[in-house]
Amino acid sequence: MPGSASKSGRRITGRRALPILALIFLGLGSAGLAAGAAAYAMESGGPRSASADATILAAGYHPLVEFKAADGAVIQFTSPVRSSFWKAGDKVAVAYDPPDPSDAAVDGLAGRWLFACLFAALGGAFAAIGLGLGLLSALLRPRDS
Repeated sequence: MPGSASKSGRRITGRRALPILALIFLGLGSAGLAAGAAAYAMESGGPRSASADATILAAGYHPLVEFKAADGAVIQFTSPVRSSFWKAGDKVAVAYDPPDPSDAAVDGLAGRWLFACLFAALGGAFAAIGLGLGLLSALLRPRDS
């Protein structure tokens, strides 16, 4: 019969499902926050420790960026991040690896910190939902008189 519980299992609905949902959302939120922290740690402690001023040469789907490394070499790289704010000729900051200047990224939210911020924001939202569901579950729990 559709909608009926099987003989071997039982369906949890209503108030009884809230603690389970709270734990699921808290788990997902914690994982997202941990992934955001790991992405931040990897980028901030990574090899891109030098910075330089750069110019956007072409602002298409994947902008072409050019900068001069500390050793005087002119480096061009294609940014994987598209931004409608960049136009050809715009000046941007880049972070690069001094021994390997071709390992470079536009030094900004979208260029270096997007994944860390995205994971942290989603993780924080899921954790907040989990906390809210847990609080709601505690408030709706029947009290013994």
